[in-house]
Amino acid sequence: MSTPVIENRSAEQIRLLTGVSQRIASILDVDELMVQVVGLIQQTFGYYHVGIGLIEGDDVVYRVGAGELWDRSDFHFKPARLKLGMEGITGWVASTGISLLVPDVSKDPRYVWMQGSETNSELVVPISTKGQVIGVLDIQSKRLDDFDTTDLELMLALANQAGVAIENARLFAAEKHRADQFRVLTDVSQRIASILDIDELLSQIVDLVQRTFGYFHVEIGMIEGDQLVFDFGAGELWEQSGHRIQPSRLKVGMEGITGYVAASGKSFIAPDVSKEPRYVPLKGSRAKSELTVPLITKEQVIGVLDVESDRLNAFDETDLELITSLANQAGIAIENARLYRNARKVAALEERQRLARDLHDSVTQSLYGITLYSQAAAGQLALDHIEQVDKLLDEINQTSQEALAEMRLLIYQLRPPVLEKEGILTALQARLAAVEGRAGLKTRLKSDLTTRLPLSFEEGLYRIAQEALNNTIKHAHAQSVSVFLHQVGSLVTLEVIDDGVGFDVSEACQHGKIGLSAMRDHAAELGGKLSVFSELGMGTRIRMDAKL
Repeated sequence: MSTPVIENRSAEQIRLLTGVSQRIASILDVDELMVQVVGLIQQTFGYYHVGIGLIEGDDVVYRVGAGELWDRSDFHFKPARLKLGMEGITGWVASTGISLLVPDVSKDPRYVWMQGSETNSELVVPISTKGQVIGVLDIQSKRLDDFDTTDLELMLALANQAGVAIENARLFAAEKHRADQFRVLTDVSQRIASILDIDELLSQIVDLVQRTFGYFHVEIGMIEGDQLVFDFGAGELWEQSGHRIQPSRLKVGMEGITGYVAASGKSFIAPDVSKEPRYVPLKGSRAKSELTVPLITKEQVIGVLDVESDRLNAFDETDLELITSLANQAGIAIENARLYRNARKVAALEERQRLARDLHDSVTQSLYGITLYSQAAAGQLALDHIEQVDKLLDEINQTSQEALAEMRLLIYQLRPPVLEKEGILTALQARLAAVEGRAGLKTRLKSDLTTRLPLSFEEGLYRIAQEALNNTIKHAHAQSVSVFLHQVGSLVTLEVIDDGVGFDVSEACQHGKIGLSAMRDHAAELGGKLSVFSELGMGTRIRMDAKL
């Protein structure tokens, strides 16, 4: 080779090294980085094939390449994986960390033919970082003996640059991953803090984890007896299975990694599920690694949170910390939801008991009065005292109307409006139509709300309005009743106004009459203030102000 050719080639090499350094210095995505490296090398020297393979588990996996083959739309790199130390020149270099220059691939028994390839000579150098081989840079030519030691030195220099850049990109990705983890923890905390329905809570958790980190599969299994039951999941497999994975139940302590974690209460990472004897594959799954942590409340394991990836060795201690934190939050939230559910059961029982007392105190007494009036009317009719009969019939009519109004009120309370589904305005409108409207009152509902309020807040508002309307029906003898609901910023105001007979507020408060104490309790639960305005003959206005 003449001196000018050598000088030109050296200059080209220096230019390439400088160009690669400048181009990849600021690239923090590993895939984009590798695309840039192979593209620059191939464009500068016109090699037939340039590829980068990274070590994943026991394989060298080719992710990117450049050259004639890669330019074909129908090209698929086959084989895309080579066993370390067992398959191919690249597998040997990745295993040993020693560069290899092969003048004639047909004479090297380690060579594995690539589908569609016309390669005759090959140069492979290791890509290393921190003294560890992480992959290979593979150069191939159609010509025999197309590479020399100068090419080897150049590719080693490029591989070293690529190794440093890949390490930087991976460090950046790890930091970003950790930042995402903290964001998810915050997001999950905010999302699940107010969810008091267990099914909705578990669905939110699996969906948030899967969407944020892109795991192949995320699921929650809850212990039922001696089985772990999977009713909540997210990801490709969950969608394909129609939200019912198979198997959907595993024996606690006897089946699967999840069954083991549920029994032991210990977290478990499987870098390669194919090498884990406990692993039970889900139907249609292509999971390669798995991480499972227990769900614990009151020091008792109640289930597991399981995440699976389609990559080998996808989980590390950072992921374990994150998923464990999420599981701990989920355990607390589940316990809160269970306490809330139990409290609602107790409240429902108390409400049924109250309605039973109201039924006895009002409707039963009215019906007993109708019976007495009827017996008296029959006696007077036998004596031909028609005038007395007419008076008793009037009493029967009036008492039956009162009993009917009481029954409507009690029946409607037995069928509370679906606040969670319809919202406060629809619930109030339904109440006014079902009770006050049928009782002959003129009703009006006015509001400037444009969005739903928190469910617990709407429930409190509804209970206050309900109690005020009950009083109107029972005591006010009103012709009309109006309900106003307004919001200014975070301040919400509820007013119930009737044109009834009114009452002495101080006396009613002193004796705890007409449900005022119940309304004050509901207002206090909302952190609000209840005001009552009424005078005899002047109607009544109940007002509640509270901040969200």
